Amino acid sequence: MFSGRFLCSKCPKFSRLLSSYKVAVVGSGPAGFYTTQELLKSPSHQFSVDIFEKSAVPFGLVRFGVAPDHPEVKNCISTFEEIAARPNVRFLGNVAVGYDVTVEELLRKYHVVVLAYGAGSDNKLGIPGEGAAGCYTSSQFVGWFNGVPQHSSLNPNLSGENVAIVGHGNVALDCARIIAAPLPHLEKTDIAEHAVECLRRRGVRNVNLLGRRGVMQFQGTIKEVREFTKLSGVRLSVDSDNIEQIRSVLPKIPRPKKRLTDLLLKHSSPPPASPDDISICIKFGWTPLEIKTDDKGHVRSIVLRKNLISGDMMSPDITPTDHTLEMSCSCVITSIGYKVLQLPGVPFCHLTNSIPENLSRVLERRGGARVPGLYTSGWARRGSDGVLATTITDSANTAQSILEDLEGGVRSVEEGGDVCEILRERGVAMVTFQKWQEIDTLEREKGREKGKPREKLVCYQDVLNER
Repeated sequence: MFSGRFLCSKCPKFSRLLSSYKVAVVGSGPAGFYTTQELLKSPSHQFSVDIFEKSAVPFGLVRFGVAPDHPEVKNCISTFEEIAARPNVRFLGNVAVGYDVTVEELLRKYHVVVLAYGAGSDNKLGIPGEGAAGCYTSSQFVGWFNGVPQHSSLNPNLSGENVAIVGHGNVALDCARIIAAPLPHLEKTDIAEHAVECLRRRGVRNVNLLGRRGVMQFQGTIKEVREFTKLSGVRLSVDSDNIEQIRSVLPKIPRPKKRLTDLLLKHSSPPPASPDDISICIKFGWTPLEIKTDDKGHVRSIVLRKNLISGDMMSPDITPTDHTLEMSCSCVITSIGYKVLQLPGVPFCHLTNSIPENLSRVLERRGGARVPGLYTSGWARRGSDGVLATTITDSANTAQSILEDLEGGVRSVEEGGDVCEILRERGVAMVTFQKWQEIDTLEREKGREKGKPREKLVCYQDVLNER
């Protein structure tokens, strides 16, 4: 596995120079795999790594969060597969850490435990009507078109003309693009077939992306905005006050932000729409107050309050006004970020919705002593912020903290016994990486029949029954 700089890896002297450690990684998304990769690069330490995943299949948000028409973002899966196939790495799917096996039990069995399980809960608006039929969180909606088993039966109401999406980040833009994109754009991707069938029946003509702040606070990226301009039959427009004031500060802002803002402003006066176009309108300065329903409890409109945006456009004052607007819609999607969930047995700060840590080392409480052997990485550490490149850097920093600590001394762990024995005794139907490869092959075969890269399974029961 490792190559020595001065000694052959088959030389007995080389193997005696390496220390061997057992590592448990909780979460098989990018943070989990990249942290594993960084540890395995160590020239002076030898690791055996078990990667635990509550889902039956690996790769986390790369499989279930990346939009189907962004296949290039999923290229990292080949790296993850290479890591998982190594003889000193095990993938253990369908294992819910904190329930099937506790974190305390893992700390007794492993020298190092890394929490890399992401941010698994949507932030809420906290307004009346948020739980109505036809109102969905971005996790539910993205999970629906990406084949997440628990969201595969969502069947969102896209029969009406108007959809409201609350949020101005990339996930909100993904949701809008999937709703509005021409079907040929989607049919050759790995989008779930049930989503394609629903989109074939869509009646949507207008998608409104709503944000309470101004243009300069837009959270999406220029790549995502440009994609709207390249979709046939889609018309992008931007609705904002302060356009001229924003133009006046453009020369003073950093180039990346300037290019994005300039692109948005170019669409503040779009050309007339074709009658067959689906309109995507990014609206600024509106705060949702209430989601209203019809007599059957289905979404019929969203009530918005206008905000006055004033002062410094880079950091403006947001002042509520008395002006409200009731916007008709049959579907509302909320996309206002995610929060980390507390894992049983793990310290947690409810004030910040985060795991207390210092340089990835988990603390008993904020400012308290550290928990020996326990680390965190990725969104579980810093919240739902950053892109894949951010996670790569974060994983390297977590690995560096682990390696530094191992140089200072090693925790003792229980000798003998394997965590898989505990799980089998508890009746947990683990999914190995070899079993995942069988699922992968089956999905690719089903996809080829439909001219797609894969057709994701939305039920793994048959796999889990094969013990």
